[in-house]
Amino acid sequence: MIIVGLVLVLSVGFYYIKTSSILRKTSRDSIVRELNQVNDTIQDQVETIDSIIPLFMSNEVIQNALENPGAGINYPFSVERQMSYIYNSSALSEKNFTDSIYIYNSRSTVYHAYTSGILENVDDTSEFLQSTIDSANPHLMCYTSPLHDQNMYFARNLYSSNSGNRIGMIVININAQKWIEYCSKTIDPSWFIMLFNKEFSLSSDSDFSKDQLLDLYSSLTAQKNSVLFKEQSFGGRDYFMASQSLERLGLTSAVAAPKDLLLENLNSTLKSYLLVTLAVALLSLMAAFIISRAVTRPIDTMIFHINEISKGNRSALPPEGFYQEFRVWAQSFNQMLLQLDTYYQDIYQQKLLIKNAEIRALQSQMDPHFLFNVLNTIAWKAQMIDNEEIYEMVISLGSLLKMNTLSRNHNFTSISIEMEYVRLYVYLQQMRFEDKISCDIQIPEQVLSCEIPCLSIQPLAENAIVHGLEPKKGKGHLIIQIIEGDDSQLEICIIDDGIGFEVIPDIQSIASSEKDSHTHIGMKNLDKRLKLLYGPDSGIRITSIPNKCTTVSFHIPRKEFTHDI
Repeated sequence: MIIVGLVLVLSVGFYYIKTSSILRKTSRDSIVRELNQVNDTIQDQVETIDSIIPLFMSNEVIQNALENPGAGINYPFSVERQMSYIYNSSALSEKNFTDSIYIYNSRSTVYHAYTSGILENVDDTSEFLQSTIDSANPHLMCYTSPLHDQNMYFARNLYSSNSGNRIGMIVININAQKWIEYCSKTIDPSWFIMLFNKEFSLSSDSDFSKDQLLDLYSSLTAQKNSVLFKEQSFGGRDYFMASQSLERLGLTSAVAAPKDLLLENLNSTLKSYLLVTLAVALLSLMAAFIISRAVTRPIDTMIFHINEISKGNRSALPPEGFYQEFRVWAQSFNQMLLQLDTYYQDIYQQKLLIKNAEIRALQSQMDPHFLFNVLNTIAWKAQMIDNEEIYEMVISLGSLLKMNTLSRNHNFTSISIEMEYVRLYVYLQQMRFEDKISCDIQIPEQVLSCEIPCLSIQPLAENAIVHGLEPKKGKGHLIIQIIEGDDSQLEICIIDDGIGFEVIPDIQSIASSEKDSHTHIGMKNLDKRLKLLYGPDSGIRITSIPNKCTTVSFHIPRKEFTHDI
């Protein structure tokens, strides 16, 4: 029990360490994945912001105000009305995180449009923007303002389509708090995301102050094109955090998840494991005590019966004991006694079975050879009297029987050999019905060497003739078609214009009948074989329009046949 207890304690420690490592790795992967998703969302929103700028430049009123800044007053109300109209008709308005839009011409004339109910000091903001924005940068720029802690400004310089000179700039004022809340919709409610640089900080969790977030910036600053993951104590709680630099925005994004919530499952599982371990230890102690008290009694009983057997008293067989070892011991003695009584009888029955099997094997070989010899004799006599039709029919029937006999020892053959068997069968049926049945075979040359289960097309051709074309009044047409699929599959279709099915039968419910030999049992057997070989999706499918067209098909993987029957 000391050894078992020590092993259990070590297993608990190993379980905790291993599970904790796995959970930490899983948590890291999950947090990094969420960070990538948040960054993708931020990138998408930046692309959306950048994509509406050409809409403003394509407006004639706005373009005229920028291209000709000295032409009158340029109707500022008309320009601002066009700005509001363009914004409201763009995809950006649906996201509801834009506060305002500024457009400046080369003379620093300000055109301003509010996009939310939040008012701002346009003069102060314009002064900051014009003094801060790099007029030589042709790309989209991102700025944060000390005047508004919760605002971000996306700016782009505007250039004339005629001269190529700078004619102004456009600035889109984003409510950063609304923006980060929009970007955090997909993460767990207990997690939060952050955006910050040396002067600006923002979090989707409003419980943290700006100073707290700025203290995190230095510890979460990641290298370019890399993700930083670490455990961080923040706000009196431990977190798993992942961060990445957003070079285009000049910001660092981070995702934080509470460590205690992620490891909660580990602690609850460990408690359950400890309870189970304690219960197992107690049960083991009780079982050991009971077994130690009872183990000698069945041993004495077994020794008594063994002594009786050694004296020749075969009626005193060892009884089956309570324990597995004694039960196996008793069964061995019982089996030994039974073998002594039945040894000679078993030898005699084995020899008799071997002889019967040899006789049946010889008989099964005689029957097909006898039939082939009789058919060859009939064919020879038909040829002697110049009856070529009977000669061809007998030769075809003999070949059909020979191929049928040989195929019983094989599961697969090539399509070309299978079609020889089908052609012989169709020929005999055409001879039987004279000109009532015509047959068209549509098989690409390149698939003739592919593998197919033996006797898989003939039962369907037989079913089409017997159940579809034979009951039909007038002539009937049979089509055997193989179609190459794009996914390395071959589609085998048997099509006839016979009477068809009023109700498509359930193939698996078809039963054989001694009274009626013309049942669909061959179709049922083929369906079962196909599903066993290729899976449930390879079964037979039936479509039918009564008295017009009936199609029975199945598909198999395309595979070259490597041996012959």
